[in-house]
Amino acid sequence: MAHLYQKLFELSCQQDVDGVLGRTLDLLIEETGAERGFVVRMRGENLDVRAARNLERKEVGAASMRPSRTVVRQATTSRAPVRIGRAQEQAGLGSHESVNRYNLQSILAIPILEGDGVGAVVCVDSTRRDAFSQELEQHLSALTTLLKDVLQGVSSREGLVEENQRLKAQLKGQRVSPLVGDSPEFRQLLDTLRRAATADVPVLLLGETGTGKELLAREVHERSGRADRPFVTLNCAALPGELLESELFGHVKGAFTGAAKDRPGRFAAAHGGTLFLDEVGEMSPAAQSRFLRVLESGEIQRVGEDSTRQVDVRVVAATHRDLRDPAGGFRQDLYYRLSLVTLQVPPLRARRRDIPALAEAFCLEAAQTFGRAVRGISPQAHALLVRHDWPGNVRELKNAVHRATLFCQSPQIQPADLADLDPGGGAPAGAGGASREVPETWDGVLELRNQLTLELELAFASRLLEATQGNVAQAAKQGGMTRPTFYDLLTRVGLDAKSFRR
Repeated sequence: MAHLYQKLFELSCQQDVDGVLGRTLDLLIEETGAERGFVVRMRGENLDVRAARNLERKEVGAASMRPSRTVVRQATTSRAPVRIGRAQEQAGLGSHESVNRYNLQSILAIPILEGDGVGAVVCVDSTRRDAFSQELEQHLSALTTLLKDVLQGVSSREGLVEENQRLKAQLKGQRVSPLVGDSPEFRQLLDTLRRAATADVPVLLLGETGTGKELLAREVHERSGRADRPFVTLNCAALPGELLESELFGHVKGAFTGAAKDRPGRFAAAHGGTLFLDEVGEMSPAAQSRFLRVLESGEIQRVGEDSTRQVDVRVVAATHRDLRDPAGGFRQDLYYRLSLVTLQVPPLRARRRDIPALAEAFCLEAAQTFGRAVRGISPQAHALLVRHDWPGNVRELKNAVHRATLFCQSPQIQPADLADLDPGGGAPAGAGGASREVPETWDGVLELRNQLTLELELAFASRLLEATQGNVAQAAKQGGMTRPTFYDLLTRVGLDAKSFRR
């Protein structure tokens, strides 16, 4: 039987589960000399025949060609081989149609284990008495462990391919945004933003660079009555004063050196829709004056032109600066025009609870973009991501996860794939990282407390799932909590119990 082990080892080259099962059936028919063979699954009281062969390896797919349901059920229930040598003489079998019609005598059913149950049963039969010896049964029984490992490997590979294809279809043409998140701070922000979106008034977004203010502005636009009209963006920090005025309001041919033709400007392009101005605090005084006039009158005047024209544009502005500070040079009357609705976008370190979900979303996005079969992020890598302070906020997190997805060599991102992150960045005292300084404000204390709580819950849930191999019921019992409470914990820390199952 040694050569049979070698052939079964070669099954790992098969590309799908049905291919493994079909090839296994061919090998067993060949080795046992059986006249027929089947690969089946039990579906309640019915048999789901996945493959059927005769000794010449020809398909025997007629509806009447079925193995013994009784024997298959016995193998499924016992999770062990069932060998029958004289079925015609055995009470309860000889009268069965599947046995009597084909004058079957010998039946051998081998269960193939999958997880904690039976994934399939390979059943061979013969019209000869005692066709399958006890020694053959013992050999084949030993092979079920090898078959389980082969099937698990092929199934995992097949699952990765299917998951990658599903993600490609799901993410095609889409982009992951920082709107992913379930922290109280972020839920409150989104709730206010979505209510303000319908009011058709200016909105001012305040927050650090990289927090996703442009995508939040797009959310305002898409939830407004202007959603079917243009959404136009401009980074005010990217252009010097004269060029910024030209970009905003347009210019006529010859208005200045290099103005070779008329240009309508971003306000005209956004007519009827929304204009998003990022880093609005970097506007020159002259541009601020013209901008204020547009907000007050709805009229724009192109550079080098005397006449004006009417535009209907909603403005959403963003900045990381304090526009109320007189030293910053921003007009206060313009500030009050822009800040009818002001939203403070929290930095990523203030919404650490959202990091696991955001990171998973970016991982799936990168897997689709780069064509990588990466399914997610390991709990240990999640803990590292949560500890990091993310000075670059969501943008930095996205880049780190995309880079890790591109270069990782396993189905899940591991801590080693995040080597570019500072391993001590944001790590709390007593958690294996550098000690944290005592915050100077109560808000800082609350932020640190929330971070430490999240990290502790993440480590606690990971340890329970690791110890129970992803069994939620056992993990909850071992942790001294109910299953609903444990499920709430998993949702809060962004863990999937399936990733711990072996």
